[in-house]
Amino acid sequence: MSEDAANVKAKGVEAFKAKEFEKAIEEFAKAIELSPSDHTLYGNTSACYYNLNKYEDALKSADKCIEVNPQWSKGYQRKGLALAGLDKKEEAKEVFNKGLEIEPTNQQIVDALANLDKPSEAEQNPFFNAEALAKLQADDKTKHLFSDPDFMNKFNFCKANPQMFMQLMQTDPRFMTVFQVVTGIDLQNMQGSPMQQNEQMEELKNKREAEEKKHKEEEETRKKKEEEDALPDEEKQKLEDKKEADKEKDLGNTHYKNKDFEEALKHYQNAIDLFPTELTYYTNKAAVFFEMKEYDQCIEMCDKAAEIAQQGIYDYKKLGKAFARKGNALFKQEKYDESIAAYKKAMLENNDFSFKDALRKVEKVKKKTEDEAYIDPVKSEEHREAGNKIFKEGKFPDAIKEYDEGLRRDPNNVKIYSNRAFAYIKLMELPTALKDINKGLEIDPEFIKLWVRKGNLHFLMKEYHKALAAFDKGLKIDANNQELSQGKQKVMMAINAGSSGGDDDQERMNNAMGDPEIQELLKDYRVQSLLQEMQNDPASAQAKLKDPFLAEAINKLVAAGVLKIK
Repeated sequence: MSEDAANVKAKGVEAFKAKEFEKAIEEFAKAIELSPSDHTLYGNTSACYYNLNKYEDALKSADKCIEVNPQWSKGYQRKGLALAGLDKKEEAKEVFNKGLEIEPTNQQIVDALANLDKPSEAEQNPFFNAEALAKLQADDKTKHLFSDPDFMNKFNFCKANPQMFMQLMQTDPRFMTVFQVVTGIDLQNMQGSPMQQNEQMEELKNKREAEEKKHKEEEETRKKKEEEDALPDEEKQKLEDKKEADKEKDLGNTHYKNKDFEEALKHYQNAIDLFPTELTYYTNKAAVFFEMKEYDQCIEMCDKAAEIAQQGIYDYKKLGKAFARKGNALFKQEKYDESIAAYKKAMLENNDFSFKDALRKVEKVKKKTEDEAYIDPVKSEEHREAGNKIFKEGKFPDAIKEYDEGLRRDPNNVKIYSNRAFAYIKLMELPTALKDINKGLEIDPEFIKLWVRKGNLHFLMKEYHKALAAFDKGLKIDANNQELSQGKQKVMMAINAGSSGGDDDQERMNNAMGDPEIQELLKDYRVQSLLQEMQNDPASAQAKLKDPFLAEAINKLVAAGVLKIK
């Protein structure tokens, strides 16, 4: 084949893959002009026509393919499919057999030959099978219809699309007659209301579908039996052993559900003895050992399942379950690293969400266990003192590293939270410092140094209402603490100085307006009412300030810079 012909053929193949069969035919025709001795081009053209249901054209192209190369088995495959499409099954069989004489291992021809014997959807339909056609052609009410071109067009359309039969019954009385002759039921003369008639129609439809389903199941059972009968004696015995083993497994499952574990173990072992290559029997037995808290034996069963899988009896889902069962048992034995490894193997076999959840659980428990084992209050204090020494040298990031290690050694060391917060303040990482302060106060709400740090921190952030609250809470614990008293005075002076306005005061107010606490106060109907009265009736408003809630609210708004009192 020339290079030009090969390029054109490639375009045809691409069009075929894209199911653009008309375009593919055009490209193959161009290629044939360039290389008329290439038999594959005629075979490809036949395949295109076949997919367009143009079986006559498909047959012509297949004949030409065989003419050019009578030793190419696929040419006979194409011709056989075209003949089958034309409902010439016997001729198709002969052609397929010729193809198999040339290439006995051509599986496509073997499958196509097997499909010839399968009844079509129309042949399975009770209105189009051979028995129904015989009835229709013999009955006086319908035999004349087969000479009516209009009827035959619709009938053949229904034969190709059986689901349309019921719809045509409602629009064409001739198909109602066909239904009557085939089923013996006269729907037109049915008694009852239209609703009842519809119910009867639905009942008939359901009955027919049930019969078809039953027929299909019986056919599948028959074919399965035939396939089994055709097996060699050795394979037949394996099937029998598997059936008996599954019966034992089912008995084991029943005992397992009833928590009769000893009996369950016996039946699962019987299943293993009958069919030792089925992984499920081992994982079920492992589940029993797990419930009995015999974790070593559970692991042994899971390992046995994995060993069998390595011998070639492979089912990734079952193997994944074996590794997961092993992970469960190892977790119960507190062998967390081994448990994690087992779960990861399970996920490699089958990425089941339950395996992921179990793995996360083990990793979480492992971390908690390791953290608890790492706790040592003495070493925690050593790291705190080392951090303090580095802090004094002005090496704040290095000091924080020591404080971090100190908290890993003792997560409840309040002094370290206080010291680390101070280091963050020095680095102007104020939000991080506040987290440390709040965490320390959760552990010890009466640790005065933290209230001092909190007040000073809010002052730096120009959150004067929060600074006041922090200093006040500290003073309730220690009314004589000088740092707290001085801190409160410093805040009050800043608030008074801010009453004159300016950029600094505006920045403070902007920060406050983003505070959820201030937002809630401004939304409160009592505060809104008081603010209104302060403008319209100051004397009345002054009287209301005796209410502790309102007094505190106004103080907070003033401290936040939202409200100015002259």
